[in-house]
Amino acid sequence: MGRRDLKSKSGKQVKAKLSADHEFAELIAEAYRVFAAPKPAETGVCKGCCMDPAIEADFLVPDIAALPLHYLQDWYFAAVSDAFGQPIWRYLLPRVLEVLASGEELAYVGLEVSLNRFPTGDAARWKSEEWGVLDRFRHMYLDRAVRHGEDCLDDVLCMFGIAGWPLADLFAQVLDGPADALAERLWRDWCIGRPSIWISAFWDNGGNSDVFAFYTSPELYRRMADLALDEQTPPELAEKALAVAGVIEQAVAWDAGG
Repeated sequence: MGRRDLKSKSGKQVKAKLSADHEFAELIAEAYRVFAAPKPAETGVCKGCCMDPAIEADFLVPDIAALPLHYLQDWYFAAVSDAFGQPIWRYLLPRVLEVLASGEELAYVGLEVSLNRFPTGDAARWKSEEWGVLDRFRHMYLDRAVRHGEDCLDDVLCMFGIAGWPLADLFAQVLDGPADALAERLWRDWCIGRPSIWISAFWDNGGNSDVFAFYTSPELYRRMADLALDEQTPPELAEKALAVAGVIEQAVAWDAGG
């Protein structure tokens, strides 16, 4: 439940639409209201080159809420042009957020680049209502990623980090969440197969070093170790938390040259 596929007025499959009972439904409805704007004159990406000609010709015709998923995916495949700017990004954002909330893929190269075509996480660039939607989306999406998301936690952190959200805020949210859910998440990301800390290749401007420092921080290690040693922790979860703590120890030793 929670995701549904619809057809637009033209009969095209829209896909990645949220049902009324989806956990993000209320927020996405607010996004469509807050970001409502006239259609831009340009797609903001290169013309007659990267996009499918039929999609390019029809891209700005459907209502934004009925923009087919494959249209948006084709748009992400195209390089931005000189015409790209905040107006086209603001126009597309409600649909972009809805697709992300639905769990569908936007950019074929990776989840990480879904929000970085414009500095989406820079609060100074948005009206207060707009920023309220964007940052609430960040909180909900990152919380879901820790609790039961299918994507690696680092991919989600990278998506928000390279889009301009302050890394300190992202790391603080992760640390403030439930230790049991975090241990399960990091165990799935780091401990299945060859144990190691997963860091996305999409980090830039030193973000990979910052996130490595977070993953090997005493605070995160202590949360995992305390959970593993707590007598109230179920044995299977304690074993997973201990494995995560072990990966952190190994990474710290490797980084120190030992």
